[in-house]
Amino acid sequence: MPSMHASFARLGLGQDADMRTVRRAYARELKRIDQEGDAAGFQYLREAYELALAWAAQAAGAVPEYGAQPQPLLPDSGRADPQHLCDLAIAQYRAALARLTLTQAAGDETSWRREMQRILDGDAMINLCARALFEEVMAHLLAAGWKPGHETLLPVAASLFDWAGDRRRLLRFGAAGSLVERAVGELALFNAAGDPELGRRRRVLERLRKPAPPAPEQLMRDLPWLDQMLERFPNMVALVVSVDAVDDWRAGSAGRRGAA
Repeated sequence: MPSMHASFARLGLGQDADMRTVRRAYARELKRIDQEGDAAGFQYLREAYELALAWAAQAAGAVPEYGAQPQPLLPDSGRADPQHLCDLAIAQYRAALARLTLTQAAGDETSWRREMQRILDGDAMINLCARALFEEVMAHLLAAGWKPGHETLLPVAASLFDWAGDRRRLLRFGAAGSLVERAVGELALFNAAGDPELGRRRRVLERLRKPAPPAPEQLMRDLPWLDQMLERFPNMVALVVSVDAVDDWRAGSAGRRGAA
């Protein structure tokens, strides 16, 4: 992976370039490279683009690390700029997330599906390139780490984008797509368990998402279930709970054993 400075240099940009400038530079450099004949060069360019875009997004206070493909991915059926249309859909997504969080419905799959379907049915998503860009944004958001609501976004996105039916779609999106692809596969196995096992797994994950740690006795009962899930579904767990919460649980368990 190139460094942040090398990423902007590869794109011929200064480190103060904004997200749109990064995308345009990537589109320009992509035309100058033989993707099949110079696979290593293309991979370096792609990594430089993703790192520069993530840095520009962070500097702008926007959603971090959402790699996007500037050039059309599918035949375009609209006249407007696909990236602009995708940005409109992202703004709709942020507004929906705020509404769901405010009404404490971030974990409600029915509400998430309704909001996401509304975005996908909107005028901006008639443009197939914009729709493909938005799909990639969702994959990168999930791969960047858990935030409230992601535990519900994952299954809803897997259904609406048909990731569950064709997980190979995700492999177009680089390392982030590969992570989500593995998580979607693990999610299917996770949900295949019958009650009461599935219910117990879900309750453990719910407690992990709460800001307050569980009582010591509850923690000791939950840790074996957490360890089992981390062994069997590591990628999925990484997307639906905070890694810091997992570390806190382990630290709490170690401290309890040390005090015994």
